Amino acid sequence: MKKFLVSVILFSVILVGLVALLSANYAKSAEGNFVSAIRLKHERLNSFKGPRVMFAGGSNVAYGIDSREIEDSIKLPVTNLAIHAGLGLDFMLSELKHSARKGDYIFLSPEYYLDEGRYKLDEEAADSYPEAKQYLKRLAINDFPIFVDGVIEQMKTNKDVLFDKISRKIFGAKKETTIASITSFNEYGDVVAHLNRPAPATIKDKKAFEYRYWDGIQKINALAQYAKENGIHLYFVFPTYSRNAYTINKAVIKRYQHDLATNLQIPVINAPEDFVYDDSEYYDTVYHLRKNARELRTQKLISIIKPYTM
Repeated sequence: MKKFLVSVILFSVILVGLVALLSANYAKSAEGNFVSAIRLKHERLNSFKGPRVMFAGGSNVAYGIDSREIEDSIKLPVTNLAIHAGLGLDFMLSELKHSARKGDYIFLSPEYYLDEGRYKLDEEAADSYPEAKQYLKRLAINDFPIFVDGVIEQMKTNKDVLFDKISRKIFGAKKETTIASITSFNEYGDVVAHLNRPAPATIKDKKAFEYRYWDGIQKINALAQYAKENGIHLYFVFPTYSRNAYTINKAVIKRYQHDLATNLQIPVINAPEDFVYDDSEYYDTVYHLRKNARELRTQKLISIIKPYTM
């Protein structure tokens, strides 16, 4: 029996060590990875006195607006806090709660059915910006699937990095310049590195939704109560979405819209179809706008938010 227990313990130690080795982040570069841009965004945000405008959400916002143009139009300092949907709604809402102050304007535009995100990605952001440790959700035992999901995603990334290194070493393949870098953002927090690049042949994430009541509504309402008590102006904005993906999911999105209109305790200031563009206007996913549609969205967004910031 004792020998058996020793074997089990030894196997467990080896297994845990192997998982830790495989799931460590080997994709970090000297110039900084994508989520490390959180530090620069907050440095900008914290540099302003008086009311500020914040845009928040996933990469649909990071890739899809011209913050400088918005700032010039509404005459208030603008910071694009959005980075990646993988950070999750909980992280984003906590970030806004810890960052906003009286008089600020927040325009929240999450991707459809945005969920809790990937915990390891949240930790990576906190490594770059220690204040973000406050935004991390404390994992309970029932959150174990979230942790496992993060480990699996990191393993996939490590696999891609390894294959890239092997192909360059053996076959002399050239390394592609990645968008997933801190250098992809401009001073306002917008991703701009993709604007003059040719789009890939296909765009990703074109999937069919199954309707469910989104638990994000309750989470946003909690922030809404905090905002109301502290003089913060909070608004919901539907994200951009490719036309083909919107057509596939139109019926579900209409029910999602009805749930928001009925239960969300902040103003919903646009409609889902407002920022729907042809698939050719998207860079690599159904949420990442190219240059032309980014400008169209920015102009329409200005007309939508301007009455709320005057």
